[in-house]
Amino acid sequence: MIQDLTRETAVALSAAREAGAMAKGLQGAVATRLKGDGSPVSDADLAADAIIQHQLHSHFPADAILSEEAPDAPARLACERLWIIDPIDGTREYLNGRAEWAVQIALAIGGRLVLGVVAIPGEDVVLVGIPGVGGTVVTPDGAVPLAIHHQAHNVLITSDSQRNRAGTALVRAALPEFSALHATSVGIKVWRMLQGRADLYVHPRRIAEWDVAAPAAVLLAAGGGASDLAGGEFHFNAAVPQAAGLVFSTRPDHAALITRLRQAQVGVA
Repeated sequence: MIQDLTRETAVALSAAREAGAMAKGLQGAVATRLKGDGSPVSDADLAADAIIQHQLHSHFPADAILSEEAPDAPARLACERLWIIDPIDGTREYLNGRAEWAVQIALAIGGRLVLGVVAIPGEDVVLVGIPGVGGTVVTPDGAVPLAIHHQAHNVLITSDSQRNRAGTALVRAALPEFSALHATSVGIKVWRMLQGRADLYVHPRRIAEWDVAAPAAVLLAAGGGASDLAGGEFHFNAAVPQAAGLVFSTRPDHAALITRLRQAQVGVA
């Protein structure tokens, strides 16, 4: 049975827009520091997180929240409804003054994605997706149905992150017919796929739920494929909130590509 998510969609869209507008306004003038894992966090990340959490708590006080920029609360494991947020996905690009960053908000119920919102303030675009139902692309000119533009063929979208280079090289060796397109945040990667600029994205190692959730919901809502490296469906609200890699595609041979990746021993430890 399809749930009525009208209220949830409106709140998530409002929160993503407000957080994105605030962060865009601060770009180029924020303090930054390094987290324990060596990744940067800025005052804009924390302010965006505060905006989103305030809106979600105000409208859905019984729901749990998992955010990249807030301490994890083990009590979320007992909650049926979990909001999964990445206030700024692509903080390095944000700090470098680039437009390739996104605000990502998703809702999982019983571990399954039911809603995703990806705001890309640098391009004045918001993607809204409800898996199994559909979604919209919202721009200053209005809203149009979420859809995949099948233009690219055999284009693998990759990250130039140093942590991913060895795994990406293994993926490219397994799929030599694919050319490469670089992009940063996972939300940006999905937007490039919907635009028809790439038709495959593989993340060959473990990845945080807040990186995966909203982009996966949008891609699934558009009719694309989204799975872990073994081809399994994502399940959210894990005790350790990570997915076992990911494969996103806008192709009919999603399963066949996963078989080739597994044969090449692309996987996570």
